[in-house]
Order: sequence, then structure tokens, then C-alpha cells
Amino acid sequence: MIRTLFIVLLLFVILGNAQKPFINFLNIEKTEILFFTKTEETVVIKSTYEDKRPNSSYLLVQLEDPKVLQVVNVTKIASDVTNFILDFVTDEEGETNLTIQLWDFEGRQKRLIEEIKNVKVKVLKQRNDSIIQAAMHIDRNILIFILPMILLNKCAFGCKIELQVLQTVWNRPLPIILGAVIQFFLMPFCGFLLTQILALPKPQAFGFVMTCTCPGGGGGYLFALLLEGDITLAILMTCTSTILALIMMPVNSYIYSAILGLSGILHSPISKIVSTLLFILIPISFGIIIKRMLPEKAKFLERIIRPLSFILMLIGIYLTFRMGLMFLKTFNLDVLLLGLLVPALGLLSGYSLAKTCMLPLPVCKTIAIECGMLNSFLALAIIHLSFSQSKADLASVAPFTVAMCSGCEMLLILLIYKAKKRCTLTIEGKRKKFPLV
Repeated sequence: MIRTLFIVLLLFVILGNAQKPFINFLNIEKTEILFFTKTEETVVIKSTYEDKRPNSSYLLVQLEDPKVLQVVNVTKIASDVTNFILDFVTDEEGETNLTIQLWDFEGRQKRLIEEIKNVKVKVLKQRNDSIIQAAMHIDRNILIFILPMILLNKCAFGCKIELQVLQTVWNRPLPIILGAVIQFFLMPFCGFLLTQILALPKPQAFGFVMTCTCPGGGGGYLFALLLEGDITLAILMTCTSTILALIMMPVNSYIYSAILGLSGILHSPISKIVSTLLFILIPISFGIIIKRMLPEKAKFLERIIRPLSFILMLIGIYLTFRMGLMFLKTFNLDVLLLGLLVPALGLLSGYSLAKTCMLPLPVCKTIAIECGMLNSFLALAIIHLSFSQSKADLASVAPFTVAMCSGCEMLLILLIYKAKKRCTLTIEGKRKKFPLV
């Protein structure tokens, strides 16, 4: 049975002799996280050192644990340059360290030119299924249990929609326009800049950019309710941004993949976007009908919407973490930092622009939430349409990380908001009870 091997290569270069600035040190060409999909893979070693004589230099690789990783061949690319190809073979899961040295002959003496110590290598084994397929494997019983709750919750949100507010938003679409500009122009551009600053691998950078260009997710109007935003506006923004995503996601995919040197990827997950839109619109439409024809039933649904939303929020965070934990072995600090920054950037930019336009506080909250809570799983669809399995697994880390971090950030904001509100009510209660004479 052929098993897919994922080797995560983390390179730590010790810059000895730093007082000699003109010494050129060895450099592994692919210093990002590498996913090796075969039992045999190669790594390119480069150096700017020039041989005194043709073939006078050679590379020495020392292995700490040959059971985990073995070097089967070291090939010099050309006789007059000091670039080498290392062929690796691995069979066991574990960790080991490498020491890579460049030597040169001077007459009959050999001299150490450059050295990298403690190149840490982790060997991870997976089954034939890809890591994303393993991550998406959720207990069907949980899905069967929560699906009616989700539909009931969306129906209850339909009962909360005020048609007058809907008409007002339609006549004054500034919040919708602000949300679209942030979601499809500002966020992808800022996400691209951050990936370049952190020097992420190209597939991973593309994954983050596509996550940044996603429309608002279903959690947006849930948090708009819990944080006392404008629920009608939140639902309308989610539906509008999902429709716009049919055009803007493939356009941004093409633009930023070309900038990243990935040959202009142009894919649109139409079926997933349309199914997402219908999954929002159909139950919410039922809620609007119930409110008009059965007002007593609508009042009951409105009463249960808060506890039901809170339960679904906790279940959603749990399931996201359950899927995201599959990627923890591939995380590094840069990926985690970017996962925290992306939703925070959406929240801050949405709130700041809305506040600058002097919009009401509930509207400012809603725009911020819609720009910070992204439908990350639409990014997965484009990623898997665009890449081979190994690169798709690497790029898929981005949407899962953003989904995990945004859920945690919004939960933290909710807890702080509720605590602050409780403190305010307590202080006001004491003032009423003990008024100043």
C-alpha cells in the first residue's frame, strides 16, 4: 500500500563569523515547508562560492538518525558552480537533524568553506487520503444532529428581518458598497502584502489571498445578533457578497496567481457558491413568510434564536478546530500570525471605514463583522480546483487557520462585550439604588 509522505523541512541557519560580511553562506533553495508526496524527493543546495579548480568542491551531509532519513545521492549541478542536489529517502516517522558542509581542496589539503548546522527535519506519514480529506471527515451523526438546528436557526433569523430596514438599505446602499470594497479589493491586497512580508510559500500565499477574497460567512449575522448589530443588514450583506463572489473570486484568483507566478489560475466554484446562497436564502425566506402569516409562531422562533445561535456557534468552533487540528503538524508561527491578522484586519477596516462615513453604531458593527467573518470554505473549493494534491494540502492550511482564528477572536470579542455590558448595568443599578444627594 503506497503511503503519502509529508516531510516538513524547517531550516535554521547559524550565521557564524558574522563579523565577516562578505562570506556567502549555504542556502537551501526551498526554505519553506515542503510536502514530499513520494518516498524519494530532492532538495537543492546553493552557494555563491566559486571553485578554485573544476570539481574541487564537494558537499558533505551528516545525518543524526539515518533510520528516519537517508541521503542516497549528492549530485553537483555543474563542474564550475557549487550548487548541489540532495536525493532523500525516508521510511520511518520521526525527527532528525542534518549538518551540511561545503568543502574544497587546496592542493592536498581540504578546507571547510561553509556550513549549516541543525537542519531540523520532521517526517510525517499519512494514508492514501489527502490531509484535507482526512480533515473533512466529520462524524455524520454530528452533522445529522446540527443540520435541522441550522435550518431552524436561519428560519428564525428570517423572522427577525424588518422589511422597512430592508427597503432603507436598498435605497441607501453605502454599507453594502463598503463591505464589497473591503471584501473583494482591500482584504485580498492586504493579504497579499502580508504573505510577501512573511515570505510564505507561493501555494500557501495563494491560499491566504483567496481566503481574504471570500464573501461573508453564515456566522456573520449570528454574531451581529449577539453583538447587537443590524441583523437585516447582515443577512443582506452576506447574500450580496456571495453573489458578487461568483465574479470577484475567480477574478482575484487570476490576478494574484499571476502576480505570485502561478500562471494565472481562473476557477469559479459556481456550484458551491450557489448552494451556499440557496442554503441561506431558502430557510430565511420561510422565516419571512412565517412572520407574515403566523406571527405567534414567529415570536416563538425569535425567543429561541439567541440560545440556539450560541449553541451553534460553539459547535461550529468545535468542528472547525477538529478539522484544523489535522493541520497543526504543518503550522508555523508565520501561518498562525497571518491567521490571526486576517480576521482582525477585516474587523478593523470594516469598523473604521463605517465610522469614517458616520454610519450608526449597529451598522458599523455589522460591516466589521461581515468583513471579519469570512466563508473560508469557499477558498478551499478554488484551491482544490487550482493545484495538485500536495500543493492543495499546503494551500488549504490558510482557510482552516483563518476559520479557527476568526472563531476564537469573535468569541473573545463577544465575551468582552457581554462582560462590559454587565459591568455597565451593574454600575447603573447601583447609581439608581444609591443616588448622590
